[in-house]
Amino acid sequence: MDLRVCFENMESVNVNDAAMMKHYAKSYLADFDPEWAGFIMLPHDETMRATMEPAWQVLIRDATPRTEQELLRYIDENPMAAYHVHVYRRDDGPNESKIH
Repeated sequence: MDLRVCFENMESVNVNDAAMMKHYAKSYLADFDPEWAGFIMLPHDETMRATMEPAWQVLIRDATPRTEQELLRYIDENPMAAYHVHVYRRDDGPNESKIH
């Protein structure tokens, strides 16, 4: 499975520097070998702020069920400052499902 981790900024945060966010996101998830993937527009019914602002994203490819559980636990126990974190899972096929 592949996991997509998206970072939706909180209202008081405005980071428009991709290089800085890439470093921040990859450092935050360093134990999961994330691949930087730029930004994506999330459906606003899946976001906390219900805005159409882009969210930064990383991919965790070929994740195991154990990796998925460790990632979800890590995010819950170590919230990323200034961001709401969303996680999507894609099994075999083109569709993703939101899991966090």
